[in-house]
Amino acid sequence: MARWELLSDEQAQVTWDESLLRFADSSPFQTYEWAQYKRSLGWQPCYWAAFDDNGKIVAMMLGGLKRYLFGVGLVLCEGGPVGDLSTCNDSLHAAMRETTGLKRIYCRFRCDRQREVEDTLRLTSQGWSRSWFGLTSGYSMILPLDRSEEQVMAGCERNWRRNLKNSWERSLTVKRWENPNPAEVISVYLSMQKAKNLEQQHTLQEVEEIFNHLESLVLFRCEDEDGELLSLSGCLVIGNRAVLLLSACGERGRETLAAYAVLWGLIKHCLSLGIKELDLAGIDPVRNPGVHRFKRASGAKAVEYLGEWDWASSSWLQWFGNWAISRRQRLEKAVSTLETLKVSAPPRKSSGEIPVVKLRHPKAA
Repeated sequence: MARWELLSDEQAQVTWDESLLRFADSSPFQTYEWAQYKRSLGWQPCYWAAFDDNGKIVAMMLGGLKRYLFGVGLVLCEGGPVGDLSTCNDSLHAAMRETTGLKRIYCRFRCDRQREVEDTLRLTSQGWSRSWFGLTSGYSMILPLDRSEEQVMAGCERNWRRNLKNSWERSLTVKRWENPNPAEVISVYLSMQKAKNLEQQHTLQEVEEIFNHLESLVLFRCEDEDGELLSLSGCLVIGNRAVLLLSACGERGRETLAAYAVLWGLIKHCLSLGIKELDLAGIDPVRNPGVHRFKRASGAKAVEYLGEWDWASSSWLQWFGNWAISRRQRLEKAVSTLETLKVSAPPRKSSGEIPVVKLRHPKAA
């Protein structure tokens, strides 16, 4: 029977990523650098590893912990657990309580491995439940890159190839972005959010910390003749796989088809690195059909992930955890919408007075 242990930050810094890469379902959201990124946003990284009788690591779970009053804690895991999911039973539940010293725990994970019936049945029997309020759709698109550039291009739909070639005729420049400016990145996201009526995708702090901590990030930019940023695309690389993390195209970028040019630049770079597949990140064909069509037309194939599951030390806490996350998510969307309206709404005229409009960055409050 496997035993779960909590590794110290010092131990994880030396051994965590090396052990993680041994698993076929390893994720960039389970790496040591991702843990440090989450730490910068106020989460306490917890490195749990399951060892078999021979001392070999058979499963891993990086969780972000937040502590609250009365011994209550929230554990969020992105991209994991990885490895043998049969170990994610009562022994993992007990390890989380014992190693954190918490009386009550609500744990939610998002497992980025393709959904199999056996895994679903196993997790259910181990006390895990499908989260009734999901933060993601659970679906994504995988672009296979284990072939030549010509074959990847041939796998794109005709309209996608035509739009890509049209973008090349717009005097655009695509290049790797070595020293990105967070404010410039956010400006493109704001333009995209306004044009598509989207909620806020990233805060300025998140983007700053991404650049401070994620060394595996490969970022490309597409700019016009004047050097103005039109679109960007960036992925995290782990082993021979990559996962899209940043992707934005402003209003002018849409007019010039810059999204096609910058994604193709990223794809070519991944091919040069020997990357075998590029995960184009989540899709939502219902609420965001345009993005789904764009990714599908690139030749990517849809996959369903095991998705979001949760467990709590008591049933009422599991219910409350889902309710609290759903309420927080709705609140963040409402705030984001209001802030976008503040930026885009025209100033109201008053009799004989010149209005003064003060603009601020979303989430500046």
